[in-house]
Amino acid sequence: MTALSLLRHALELLTHHPLKTLRVISPAVALMIGVSIIAVLTTPEISLGVAGDDAPMSVPTNWLLLAGMTFSYAMMAILWHRHTLGGAGISHPISIPLILSYLLRVAQLTLIQLSVSLALIIPLIISSQNSASDGPAFHSVMLTTFATQLLLVWLSLRLSLILPAAAIGQPIKLMMSWKHTQLLNHPLWRIAALLALINTGLTGLAGLFDLKATYHLMVFELPIYIFEGLLIFSILTTLYKLQVQKLPIDGT
Repeated sequence: MTALSLLRHALELLTHHPLKTLRVISPAVALMIGVSIIAVLTTPEISLGVAGDDAPMSVPTNWLLLAGMTFSYAMMAILWHRHTLGGAGISHPISIPLILSYLLRVAQLTLIQLSVSLALIIPLIISSQNSASDGPAFHSVMLTTFATQLLLVWLSLRLSLILPAAAIGQPIKLMMSWKHTQLLNHPLWRIAALLALINTGLTGLAGLFDLKATYHLMVFELPIYIFEGLLIFSILTTLYKLQVQKLPIDGT
């Protein structure tokens, strides 16, 4: 399995029946749009849940919007994993315990990513504060962002098989995910590099255009957010089917 074939199969899962894709994830997307509309109406100067300088937002409102977006994103992942891993053939129905189990594993991965991010970023912050210059150049920031994203995405790909497993009610441990992805370590680095490049480019564009209004979230960021999520979920589905279920992935 090469990085190219893995990406090709993931894209085929998304594009083979686009109307079916939209139908499967429509409940979660509708919830995302609803949360975004509430954000536009209540906090017009935020983007992705971060308050702008000119529009302070109460902490409870911030947390409610973040919780709503996190829940809807998790629902999209669960619906897509279950659809691409067998749909009606999965014996465990979607339930509150299953959703909570999925969210618990999302929290585990988030904590690991946050710890790694802090380990990488804190020395850079200290170094920049001790520097006599006015601040790091734009290209240096982008290079650092890319390197950080590369490591975090690769780490996520190695550990995130716990997510499709939880979505179908057959949870596995983090170390089992690490073990199952060991043989695909090199292709996953290449995929991580591509995804990190995309994320870095989007970060750079957002910084150049200084998009702060919440309606930018709905018009520009939300569709990208959904597509990137589905692409990553499809990669994880492919990895899970290939490495855990030991099933062929030649057909969509």
